Amino acid sequence: MDFVCVSRVLFEKLNLNYEEGERWIVNLIRNSKLDAKIDSETGTVIMEPNQPNVYEQLIDHTKALQGRTYKLVGQLLEPAQAQPAR
Repeated sequence: MDFVCVSRVLFEKLNLNYEEGERWIVNLIRNSKLDAKIDSETGTVIMEPNQPNVYEQLIDHTKALQGRTYKLVGQLLEPAQAQPAR
């Protein structure tokens, strides 16, 4: 099954003509930040594997760790704050 056949069915389901459908696919690729290219000669979309950015992963893990640490410290301090001062 090639791109033309798949796209024709997809465009029919979306009520788009071929030109509108191609534009829709181009916008989809741009807006979703996919690493993909359109080969206009063969009418295919070539998608590269999406490699996660190590820097972004590190930032995400650090943010998650910070949040978990904050919650843990809060849970540890709750009993100490609940006890009356002597």
